Amino acid sequence: MKAKDTFNDRMVRKTVIPAIYLWLLASGSVVAMGIFQPDIVLANLDGFIALIAIIGGTAGPALSTILRMWESEQTSETSEMPIQAEHGRTRDIAEHEHQMHMEKELKVPWGEEVVVNKND
Repeated sequence: MKAKDTFNDRMVRKTVIPAIYLWLLASGSVVAMGIFQPDIVLANLDGFIALIAIIGGTAGPALSTILRMWESEQTSETSEMPIQAEHGRTRDIAEHEHQMHMEKELKVPWGEEVVVNKND
C-alpha cells in the first residue's frame, strides 16, 4: 500500500525538482553553446553567469538536501543488510529441512512416476 503524499512531497515534486532540472539544462546549454559558439558566450558571459546563479540559488541547496536524504536512506538500507541476510539464511535452512522431511516421508522415490492400476 502506497503512503499518501504529504504537502511537502507535492511541493518538492512541483517546485524543487523542476528547478533542479532547469538549472542543469541551463548550465548544460551554456557549456554546449560555449563549445560550439564561443563568441556568443564570451560576449554575454555576465548574463549567462547571472542566469545560472539565479536558478542555482534555489536548485543548489535543494539538490544538496535531496542528496543528503538519499544518503541517509542508503545508510539505513545498508545497516539492514546483515539482518536481511541472516533472515534469508534462516529461511533457506528451514525450507531445506522441510524439503528433506517431505522427501523422507514419500512412499515413492522422488522423480519416479506413480503407476496407478485401473483394475483396482
